[in-house]
Amino acid sequence: METQIMTRWFEIWHRQQERMKHALRNTYVHRILGDRVFHHGVWALDIDSLAGGLSLGLFVAFTPTMPFHMLLCTVGALLLRVNLPIALAASWIMNPLTALPIYLAAHRTGQYFLGHSAIGEFILNLFSFENGTGRFMKASMYLWTGSLLFSTVSAFLGSTAARLAWRIGHWYKSKRKA
Repeated sequence: METQIMTRWFEIWHRQQERMKHALRNTYVHRILGDRVFHHGVWALDIDSLAGGLSLGLFVAFTPTMPFHMLLCTVGALLLRVNLPIALAASWIMNPLTALPIYLAAHRTGQYFLGHSAIGEFILNLFSFENGTGRFMKASMYLWTGSLLFSTVSAFLGSTAARLAWRIGHWYKSKRKA
């Protein structure tokens, strides 16, 4: 029963992807981005495309580029040829409700790492961060450091989890057939 449901779901997914690709032909998007929009990896549901799209979406989600997540994911998915819908969906982990706590945690993490490392001490001592602009730069540096750390870890964990889930699903499917 579950196999039939999953097969039906994949058929529906494939039809929707084909309709979307057909709708994009000869549009403004197609003229700007070219045939990269129609590359198999951008729309496929194989393990490499899926894990890559999830990693890209999670990486972009945790960067402090809130209004540009969808644009960055789209361009990244087309350039890296990973699953575009998965990348866009994963980028929505960061939303206006979750942004504040995540950015505060990233700021604190960046502050901890830059405050307790030789490179961080060197950078902080190299520049004067006493005036208003300096304090803003210092806070931005903390935020970006923590965000890039969160982004890297979440992208790695997302890719690993997707690959593991894919393998477990195939193992489970082969066990049921046997």
